[in-house]
This record gives sequence, structure tokens and C-alpha cells, in this order.
Amino acid sequence: MFWALLFFGIVDLLAFLQGEEFHDTILLSTGWGLLFLFLVAGPLVVLSVGRATWSAAASVEVAAVALALVAAAALSTAPRYLLAALGVAVTVVVVTLLGATSAMSTIGSWRWSPLPAAVLALAVIPAVRYSWISARNTGTGVITDDTLGFDHWPAQAALPIAALLIAGVAVGHPRGWRLPAWSVAGTAIWFALVSFAEPNLVGSMNRQWSAAVVAWSVLFVAAMQFSARPSTVRASAQ
Repeated sequence: MFWALLFFGIVDLLAFLQGEEFHDTILLSTGWGLLFLFLVAGPLVVLSVGRATWSAAASVEVAAVALALVAAAALSTAPRYLLAALGVAVTVVVVTLLGATSAMSTIGSWRWSPLPAAVLALAVIPAVRYSWISARNTGTGVITDDTLGFDHWPAQAALPIAALLIAGVAVGHPRGWRLPAWSVAGTAIWFALVSFAEPNLVGSMNRQWSAAVVAWSVLFVAAMQFSARPSTVRASAQ
């Protein structure tokens, strides 16, 4: 409830419905919403409904966002974001103490899988470049938005870092791998579609890159499914 509502995950994700006042920063709001709704609140919902098979994967997703926020704080020279990182990290600790499977348990079931790893490698340079540009826009006078006093550019930088980290976990097909795989694909497709609709806004991608991101997302999920061992498919579906 906190990350989805009080931290404006849902509100910012749906900024495109809120009129002209928020039009110029739709992509920045979308990035904030995807980060804190899709990649933090979403896994917490999975934990709250008792999906034991996906528990560790859900925990590691949230932990990845905490790490991404630390990296974004450093790249953006925005130490305030360390507070957000701390809040997300505390969330991981709390849900683990309340019974969620520890994120560390994914390590034992992680196995190298070359096909999805190769697909993920295609995204590394574009994602890191977008993250770097977003981080360096912080405090430069480029149009921005803020939520609860947090400039959106560092969050925009954290989003692709978090997606890469979560996808990196997914490619090893640990128990519950479908959750991180689909979280990354859903995040990328949503952002690409908003960018495709508004290619000229700050923080957006052009339509060629938007189409490429959608194609990559589909390819990533297909590679994950194709390379999954039968045992991991059964375990993830339970």
C-alpha cells in the first residue's frame, strides 16, 4: 500500500490520464510508476497472496530495486535517493522476517543459460546509456518532476538498472523465474508504448527504439521459456 499508493506508484504511472498539467513529464512519471509499482509493489502483492514458489524471486526483485536506487543516487549525485534505497531495503528485511523466502535462496538454484543471457546482453548498452543520460540530467535545469521532494531523474536512471539486475536473476531460471522475467518484459513494454505514443517528450525514446524495446521484450520472454528446463517450468507454474 505504501509503495503503490502513498509513494505515488499508481498515480504517477497513470499520469497520462491526468490532463495537460502533467503532459510534459509523462515519461518521467511513467518511469517512477513502473519502478515503484511494477518492480516493488507488484512483487509485494505476490508475497501477500502467498505464492510460495515465487517468494524468493519476489524478494530479490525488491532487493534489486534497492541496489538500483543506490547506483542511481551515486550516478546522479543525489544522496537523497539513498533514503529511498534504504526504505526499499528495509521492506525486503521486513517481508523476510514476516516469512517470505530469503532473496539469497535464489543463488542455489541459479544456473547459467546462454540463450536468454545473450538476449539480455543486447539490452545492456542501450539501458546503461539511458540510465547515464537520465542520471546526468539531474539538477541541470532540464524539465523534470518531483514526488515527495524526490527529483524524478534519478528514479528514471534507476529503472533500467533495476530491470537489468532483475533480468540477470531471471536468466538463471531460479525457482519462480517467471515473475522477474515477466516483470521486466511488462515494464519494458509499458515504457516503450508510452514512448511510442509521445516520442517528443523529455525522457522518451523515438519510435524506432520503442519498437525495438517491444521486440526485445517478446524475444526475452521467448528465450526464457524456450531454454527453461522442464523441472523449472513445473516449479514456476506451481
